[in-house]
Amino acid sequence: MSQSHPSPWKRHLTTASAFLLLGASAPALAASGFTAVTASGNDGNLPSATIDGNLSTRWSSDGVGQWLRGDLGSVQSLSAVDIAWHRGNERTNTFVLATSTDGATWSTAVSTKSSGTTANFERYSFAPRNARYVRVTVNGNSVNTWASIAEWAAITGTTTPPPTPPPTPPPAPAPTVGQDRFGVTMLYPSKSGGEAWTLSDNALADARFDPQDTITRNSDGSWKMKDKQVRMSVFTSTGYDDRKIPTYDRDVLASRGYMQAPNDWKNIEMTGFVKVNAVSDAKDNFAWYARGGKHNDKYSGCEGSSYKAGLHYDGRARWEKETWHVSYEQTPYVTATSALKGRWVGFKAVMRNVTVSGQTAVKLELYVNENADKVTWKKAYDYTDAGRWGGDAQHCGGAVPAAPITWGGPIAVFRWDNATDVDFKWLSVREIQP
Repeated sequence: MSQSHPSPWKRHLTTASAFLLLGASAPALAASGFTAVTASGNDGNLPSATIDGNLSTRWSSDGVGQWLRGDLGSVQSLSAVDIAWHRGNERTNTFVLATSTDGATWSTAVSTKSSGTTANFERYSFAPRNARYVRVTVNGNSVNTWASIAEWAAITGTTTPPPTPPPTPPPAPAPTVGQDRFGVTMLYPSKSGGEAWTLSDNALADARFDPQDTITRNSDGSWKMKDKQVRMSVFTSTGYDDRKIPTYDRDVLASRGYMQAPNDWKNIEMTGFVKVNAVSDAKDNFAWYARGGKHNDKYSGCEGSSYKAGLHYDGRARWEKETWHVSYEQTPYVTATSALKGRWVGFKAVMRNVTVSGQTAVKLELYVNENADKVTWKKAYDYTDAGRWGGDAQHCGGAVPAAPITWGGPIAVFRWDNATDVDFKWLSVREIQP
């Protein structure tokens, strides 16, 4: 990757001249090359300002992980993106550039920081690739958590032939039916001698369970959590100790299969039953996740790897891949069920290693039990990460940016945000036969 500072005047003049040569039969694109732009949010400074040719206007949105997405109108060969950062001469921006041909599956092109020395265009180059959509995800800057971009532009050329599509993964084995100690149907058989945990009747005394906030017992035996940011951790029988994690190098972790210990949570089935009583944002979600440790800024965020099964309060579902904290890729949403508020719903996340084209991949499945009868589980999502789904593993030493997270981690987490009153019960995490 290289960074340079091409003159914005010269660049726009060249592009405009190219449009004159195309003639009236060609569609008129913005000087940026983008036909449309969208964003995760804005403060009144709209995403369209990034393709108006005016460095004095900008798109802005506050919060780590804010993104700006551009549509080139058709699949083209993309080799670089020029970005003029708002106040780019005053601060550095940490960001990830990703591309997609369909708007659903994304591949990281660049994960870096801006120079902090110019408010004009900086060029971020990479090997040419086919793309229709370009997304820049901003993970804060050296001053605050704002994402602010004055202008951006795509550097395109002749489309390259698409690679031969990979073979279709083999179908998943038929789940084996059994019951856990709560009478909840188990979809996959437990691994003989493997790790297992269930919510204790005396959850407050369970050393392997850390709700991190106050929980209280309901009269029906379920538990209540009243907090808008919940991270309930479940440890393996070995416990968690980051001093016992010798490396976060992605290639090393993939080679040995675990982060802290051989019994880390890896091939697992996570189950929980929840009832949402009050929410402040119906678009937020529950997320059951594993395959990492603590998610914070220590160790450059490299302990915070995970696959996250998301069930939103409005009934949508998707999977997320967090290659490190914070670096996300998402699958498209599907409708898994109706809105969750006011009823018990069961939610399962299954992640297990499989083989695709001779390489280790990860099968991700999400299930819902809509009537909470413990038995009737509906598969809402089935996705396989075979190393072509986003990611920027090179941030943590990986050779392949989109490498799947094939290793285990010492912590599994039951998470939710912006639901201020939730009842939960029958939680479990089990190591399963992959």
